[in-house]
Amino acid sequence: MNKNDWRLRAYAAQAHNYDKKADDGEVSVQLSASVSALKSGGLLKVPLEESKGAQKGDSVYRRVAKFLLLVGSDQAAQLLKFLPQSDVEKIIPEISTIRSVGQEEAAAIFEEFHSLVETKKEGGGEATAFNILEKAFGAGKAGNLMKKVEAQIDAAHPFKYLKEKTSEEILALLKGESAQVAAIVLSYLEPKQAAAAINVMEAAQKKEVVLRLAKMQKVSPDVIQAIDKTIQEKASKQVKDDSLYIDGRGALAQILKRMDMGAEQEILDNLGRTDPELSRDLQQKLFTLEDVLHADEKFLQKKLAAMSDKDIAYLIAAKEPEFERKILSCVSVSRAAIIMEEQEAAKPMLKKDVDAITKTFVAQLRAAWEKGDLRVFGRDDDEVYVQ
Repeated sequence: MNKNDWRLRAYAAQAHNYDKKADDGEVSVQLSASVSALKSGGLLKVPLEESKGAQKGDSVYRRVAKFLLLVGSDQAAQLLKFLPQSDVEKIIPEISTIRSVGQEEAAAIFEEFHSLVETKKEGGGEATAFNILEKAFGAGKAGNLMKKVEAQIDAAHPFKYLKEKTSEEILALLKGESAQVAAIVLSYLEPKQAAAAINVMEAAQKKEVVLRLAKMQKVSPDVIQAIDKTIQEKASKQVKDDSLYIDGRGALAQILKRMDMGAEQEILDNLGRTDPELSRDLQQKLFTLEDVLHADEKFLQKKLAAMSDKDIAYLIAAKEPEFERKILSCVSVSRAAIIMEEQEAAKPMLKKDVDAITKTFVAQLRAAWEKGDLRVFGRDDDEVYVQ
């Protein structure tokens, strides 16, 4: 495992910790560091020929697009808010065309954004051990020391390399081995992973392996070591694809979903001018204000009935006349009049309040549409309904 691998693992652990337990302040610090890295001294500023993470033919914007995909949709959506519109317009099309990012390239990209990899305090684990050794002895000696540590860990934990294998890959490695050997290997795996591997076995093999597991007693360390060596040799010969496959357009749609309605629509409008086909494809993956105009009125009536007059007044504020007519047509005439009175009384309205209510409303309709509870005419016309 090289330095880049450790950095990649450190970043993954950090991202996991932020998802699980970060408060708003910590997230703000991370975002600030990320934005700073992107704007000054990050990939947007590093010439292509100087970047370790660059692939031949990549532009700086494509490299940033890869970084955004690697950090995930939630963080990508937050970061895009702080970038200049001119940069966003060049990054978005790149995201939609990315199909894979190699492990080495991913590690190099994360290293280039070292401020995202470094945690504010040491948290333990292999990555921290490497950081401490690197600071004390330098990268070269730290790498050699970690290799020795890894060897000791591997000896104490046989079949550790199977942890990242799929059920099918484990089954392929056990092909030709006896039920007793298979049972020994599976006994060292996490119960969930072992159960998944057993589930994909043929009935006869499954029955025999389960029986062996039930009757298993102590096994000589020498026997386990011999089996471990055999299986590890098989594993090293398995064909592996070290690329992280990515659905660029799907990921872009997920990023847009997490952005404000205004920013989402602005990006779609810009794409409509430069790449109409991509814009149409994204529209199919998203639920926008345009879809509200064609949404099932019965569903809208129920939804609006649960909203206050004031919230509806804010919902239709600063919208196109078609949107206002659609919403008001789904309430009674008398209530529509009250809503318009509420709107007049509330003026001038804060844009952030209007945007917040609109975002919540559209998000709820989007969720209902994705679950199949809401029908949108013109998009769901191929569905068959039974009265």
